Formats: sequence, C-alpha cells, structure tokens
Amino acid sequence: MRLDVVSRATRAAQRFSAQFPGQKLRVIHASATLRAGLAFEATQAHQKGRYAPLLPMAAAIALMGVASMNGDSASCEGPAKPVSRDTVSQAMLKEVVAKLNRIESAVANPHRPSDGLNVGVDVVLGAQWGDEGKGKLVDSLSQSYDVIVRVAGGSNAGHTIVHEGKKYKFHLVPSGILNPNAICLIGNGVVVHLPSFLDELEELKRMGIDYQGRILISDRAHMVLDLHQEVDGINELRRGRNKIGTTKKGIGPAYSSKMLRNGVRVGDLRYFEDFTEKMRDLVQFYKDNYPELEADVEAEIKVYRDMKDKILTMTVDSVSYLNNAYVAGKKILVEGANATMLDIDFGTYPYVTSSNPSIGSVCTGGGISPNRLNGIIGIVKAYCTRVGEGPFPTELHDNSVLSLGRLRAAHVVAGGWIFPRCAIQIW
Repeated sequence: MRLDVVSRATRAAQRFSAQFPGQKLRVIHASATLRAGLAFEATQAHQKGRYAPLLPMAAAIALMGVASMNGDSASCEGPAKPVSRDTVSQAMLKEVVAKLNRIESAVANPHRPSDGLNVGVDVVLGAQWGDEGKGKLVDSLSQSYDVIVRVAGGSNAGHTIVHEGKKYKFHLVPSGILNPNAICLIGNGVVVHLPSFLDELEELKRMGIDYQGRILISDRAHMVLDLHQEVDGINELRRGRNKIGTTKKGIGPAYSSKMLRNGVRVGDLRYFEDFTEKMRDLVQFYKDNYPELEADVEAEIKVYRDMKDKILTMTVDSVSYLNNAYVAGKKILVEGANATMLDIDFGTYPYVTSSNPSIGSVCTGGGISPNRLNGIIGIVKAYCTRVGEGPFPTELHDNSVLSLGRLRAAHVVAGGWIFPRCAIQIW
C-alpha cells in the first residue's frame, strides 16, 4: 500500500483545518492502489480473526471505494506527522467494520434503527450483473417498511426467498409481500404480463400467503402481451450468432411498444372497448413486420375480458399513492430488479435489459422526487456471475464454475440456469 497517497490527503486535511478552525474534513480514499491495499488488509484480518465482525465481503466493499478514514483520523492541527501503515490500516478497517455492522444490524434486526434506513425512501439495487442477493436483503429489511415498490423490469427478473422454512419464487410480485403488514406496489416503470402475475398470486395463496388488499398495480404500467413474447423469440432467432440472451418474456418488445406510443396500459382496461381496439391495432402492426407471427388477438382479448374486474380492483394512480404515503410518514422501500451493469444506458450495451434498473428508475418508474430518497444500498457478491450473452471480464471457463455454484447453491430464478458464467473480478 502506497502511503504517499494517504500522506498527501492528510496534509491537505491539515491545511483545511488550519484555514477553517473547528471544521472537520472527511477524506475519502478513492485511490485504486489504496483500495487494493485495503482489500488485502481486510481479507487478511478476517482470515486471522483479528476483526470478528468483519464480513467476507469487506474486500468487495473496499474495492467499491466505500472505505474511508473518519474526520478525526484525517484532520488535525499543527505540522504534518508521519503516518504509519498500521495506523492507516486500523483506521480504515474500523470504518469498514462500522459500515458492515450497520448493514448486519439492519438484516439481523430490521426493527432496530440504522443509519441510512427507515427514514424517507430507501432503495436496494443490484450493483453487478444480477443475482447478487437483492431479494434476500429485501425480505429481511421489508419487515420494518410500510410500502414495498417495484419500479422497473418485468417477469424477466427473479428472486428466490426462503421464509419460515418455505421457498418462494417471485418474478413480478415484490418480495415484501411476505410482510403481512406491508403494501406492495408495482410501479409505472414495470411492464406486466397479467396472466403470469395472477398465476404468481395464486401460487402465493396456495402457500398460505394472504395478499388480498396488499398488492397494487400502477394504472400507467404497460402490459406485456402474448404477442410481445412471441416477437421476443422471433427477434432472438433472427439475430442468430449475435443473440443477446434474452429471457423471451416479451420485455424488450413491450418497452418498444411503450416508446412507439402504441402500447397498452393497465389503466386501459377501464375502457374495454378502447382497449380491444388498441389490441387489434397493435397486433396488426406486428403482423405487418413479422409475417410469421401467430398471435390470436380475439383469444387474448377474451382472456383480458375475464380478468379485468379482478385487475382493476388492484389498480391505482401509483404516483399519487406513493407521494401521499411519503407525506403521511410511511416508510417506503424500493426493490430493485436486474442490476446496474444490465442498465439499458449504463450497462454493457447491447447485452443489457430493456429498462433502467439503476437509481434513475426510482424517479421515472415510481414517480418519486429525488429529494425524497434517503438510503441507497448497492448489493454485490464476492464473485460476479452473469446469465446470457455479452462481455464479462476475467471469466472462468473450467469446472471451477460448477464448484462455485454447488458451494453457494445459487440458482437463477428467471431462467433456471445455475451459474453458466462466473468470474473472480480483479480490479
């Protein structure tokens, strides 16, 4: 670890303190060299048992630049003093431990207040390529929240939760449905395949979960139709060797319809004659571009006619609902889907999903003002995995991939794959 970086930061803090007496300066060490050194120190400390609360993911968090020295360690008065390696390591490790303990407290005892949680709107997002364990954390945190919200994606996302000895698999329903006191809301940024959504609710009912009155859908949420799923499959076949690894759940075509302004929304079910006209126009549009399309529009219209009354009892103006809940002092938790590296704008384009699963979707997909956001929790795991096609740094190609999969017993819900691609990231 190069101490000249720390020394320069410390001297800058001293100059700041001399010029502005009584003010504290928090020095964030973002140097790649320093972070790599801290990751090594954190790993060594954990292995030797010197810091019992230190989690194995300390190295990953350190590499993300979370670690920092507190103000007292980084600022002082008088001439510069030499900084020893042990002093820096101890101070920075204590800071990492403090941050990790706050996360541990929130998971182990969600009712206990924790910095950055339970005040305003908190957000849980995936910081890699998905399957980081978002659902598990949301299940733990949601027990102390009043409203749990999905704001992006669709049934292409999947969370597996083991709750009180039972295994639940979620695709559209927020994981917070397992909290009997929470309201779960599917926001306007989500695209919803309503038949799959109702199947998911029936499965919850079969497993003894009472969802009545606790699951709501935005009237602005766009619908994924069967024809969208069929088009998704046709597009993947047409790409041939350049396929992007879509789940074929119709997510991309549904968002395409939204952007082309010929999509149908959940709120359209209120005016069913207009809805059927929009459906027929949409099917004709796709048949003009996909002659092989076999969609039966009349059969699908009948399906929605039969379910519309049930769906409309759950339909709300989600923007008004969320902001009224905030004003009323309700605790709101946003449950992210997919992950940042799959973001349509910031991910590894074109091998990405069709929505924005990064922080911006909370505002656009939920109708929440950014000044109402409080805690933003990015989830990572010790080694990255990725499902489907696309670039992936430091990828493993041997049988160690299967060994890691068996070790962690990780399963990708959306596609049913077990770690087809795995990597140990070296930064």
